[in-house]
Amino acid sequence: MESNVDRLGRRMVELNNALQDKRTNPDYGFENVKSVDMLIKFVITLDGSENGINDGIYIYMNDDGSIVNAEYFVKENDDVTIISFTDEQLELIIELFSDVFTVNVD
Repeated sequence: MESNVDRLGRRMVELNNALQDKRTNPDYGFENVKSVDMLIKFVITLDGSENGINDGIYIYMNDDGSIVNAEYFVKENDDVTIISFTDEQLELIIELFSDVFTVNVD
C-alpha cells in the first residue's frame, strides 16, 4: 500500500509535468482533475488575546453557505497551533455563526 508521503510525491510529479505542459501550451487543460469543490475560509480573531498571542476560529463554509467545519487556532510569534473542535463544540460554532456569513456564487 502506498504511503501518503509517496502519494504526495507522485502527485507533485504529475502537477509539475502539467505545469510544464501549460508553459509550452497556454491552452493546455489539466485533465487529471476529478472535481472541484469550493470552500471559503473565514478567519475570526477573538478579542482579549494575550500580548504576542492571538487566537481565534477558522470557519469553513461550502458554496451552499453551510458551515462544514471549524478549527481553533493560536498564533504565537511565527508558530500556529490548530486544534480541531469536537462534534459538540462544532455544533456550538455552527449555531453561533451560521447566520452571520452569506455566500453568493454565480
